Amino acid sequence: MFKTSLASMLLCVLTMLPLQAADFPVPEGRILLQVRGAITNYNIDGSAEFDLEMMRDLDWREIETYTSFTDGPQNFAGPTLQSLLDAVGANGSRLIATAINDYFVEIPVVHARDHDVILAVEMNGRLMRVRDKGPIWLVYPLSEEETAEKPFDNEMIWQLIQIEVIE
Repeated sequence: MFKTSLASMLLCVLTMLPLQAADFPVPEGRILLQVRGAITNYNIDGSAEFDLEMMRDLDWREIETYTSFTDGPQNFAGPTLQSLLDAVGANGSRLIATAINDYFVEIPVVHARDHDVILAVEMNGRLMRVRDKGPIWLVYPLSEEETAEKPFDNEMIWQLIQIEVIE
């Protein structure tokens, strides 16, 4: 009887603990991005939340690129989308990227690898604010000629706050 009660109590305690993958860091600063869905690594109730320092620990890149939304070449810095997907153990074929205003776009996962997409948190050496398309702008590296064709304008979502990985 005692063993059954102890086992039941232990089970209750374990189920009340927050869902958290082993060794996945917990953000200490302001949350910039939440990743959820088909992921195996998480830190808060089945989702992975990232602050700036956690994003800096990913594969950080600085690129000079053109966009249809800015004049001339701009310098962007941030982690690669692929390194973020690797960190959370993403298991899907597409992403739903959502902005602060609930605007969302669907992005094929293969774009992360095939196009070296970055999650820009800095533009021209400054952290991006909401009024500057921040806190995160999903940026595809493009030449000036490619920008004229607008190949990824729909996918280059700004004010990004959430990514859902869809199987």
